[in-house]
Amino acid sequence: MKRRQSLCLFTCGFSIVSLVIAISLSAETAPAQVRATEKPFLWRIDGPVLSYLYGTVHVPDPRVLELPEVVRRALNASDVFNGEIPLDAGTQASMLSKVMLPAGQNLRSIIGEDVFARLVRVVGNVLGGRVPPGAADILAVMLSPMKPWAVMSQVELLEFLPDLSAGRQPLDAMLYGMADQAGKMLGALETVDEQVAVFEGFSNEEQVRMLVSALDDLEKPRQGGLSPTQELVNLYLAGDLDRLAAEVHKQYPEDQALNKKIVTRVVDERNTKMAAKIAELCAKKPARSYFVAVGALHYPGETGLINQLTKKGFKITRLGPNDAASIVRKPAA
Repeated sequence: MKRRQSLCLFTCGFSIVSLVIAISLSAETAPAQVRATEKPFLWRIDGPVLSYLYGTVHVPDPRVLELPEVVRRALNASDVFNGEIPLDAGTQASMLSKVMLPAGQNLRSIIGEDVFARLVRVVGNVLGGRVPPGAADILAVMLSPMKPWAVMSQVELLEFLPDLSAGRQPLDAMLYGMADQAGKMLGALETVDEQVAVFEGFSNEEQVRMLVSALDDLEKPRQGGLSPTQELVNLYLAGDLDRLAAEVHKQYPEDQALNKKIVTRVVDERNTKMAAKIAELCAKKPARSYFVAVGALHYPGETGLINQLTKKGFKITRLGPNDAASIVRKPAA
């Protein structure tokens, strides 16, 4: 898609933040006063004990990290936190080896000199004056041992380097940390290997085309000066799930075969497995309250989690700020 990198914002739970540690940013911007969204992607699953579904976006934007009270209450009231993948430090560290090219290969040789030069240019343009001179070239070199799909997934995070450097985490990681600190049981709907396998199913040639589309979009002039990521984060905060999904899907590339493969592998097939896992959890331990946090694009549409779980017999209701007072902690089973 012309915003294919944006698909990972809402569907892939990992990020490679070690790149951030290696570079000192020249300026760290303090977050402006922010207000929590009034339309969070939060749903209640009715049952003997209530459980909750929360749609996330995998960025450390301060506006996203400002959780509405209704979301905080739902997380506090739950017994178990389930993200897309495990987000403990050991698992995240193991991810780095899984995204690296085999020994003797490098990104430049796979994507070609012209595309690699574009990558360096885009990195520099996105970072602008927020990094020391030469830092963009260093970052591009650090990306060089990575598989094209992994580089594509990281390009979207470049503009958030100041936030990451300031210690802010992507939303999913922040929620995981909150749940861990609160002593909740921690789980995941997928393993790291399962999520990596989704992208390993694309050939090198397909991965290069996906990366080129990401670079195309980042180099395109934007009305109002907003980046593609900022535009989609704004839609996320607006709380209109159908509009968010439509904005992502309408900008898929002309290659319909690749489009179909991306949607099938990255969204549809994973939705089916996630819905089955959620249903299994609720059936096995009905007295436990689950808080499930996965990318927002896993929820809408015919194959989305809401529809699939409804078809399995679950009653699901979207919640808003006025529902916060109704959420109370139940004793853990």
